[in-house]
Amino acid sequence: MPGSPLLGPAGLCLGHTARRFGRLGDEARALAKSLAARAEADPSDVDGRALDGYDDIRSFLHLW
Repeated sequence: MPGSPLLGPAGLCLGHTARRFGRLGDEARALAKSLAARAEADPSDVDGRALDGYDDIRSFLHLW
């Protein structure tokens, strides 16, 4: 649901999962990327924690 307060933390949790286990499925990576893009476009839709989570994913999975 747009604007749900759970969207940002969901992205952050995906980042924590990537850090902890060193991998993440394709669908999870796509979701994290989508949430980060939404957060960047409209912080009232998804808060900035989704950006932090996506940064973690790119860092810990070496996707830079």
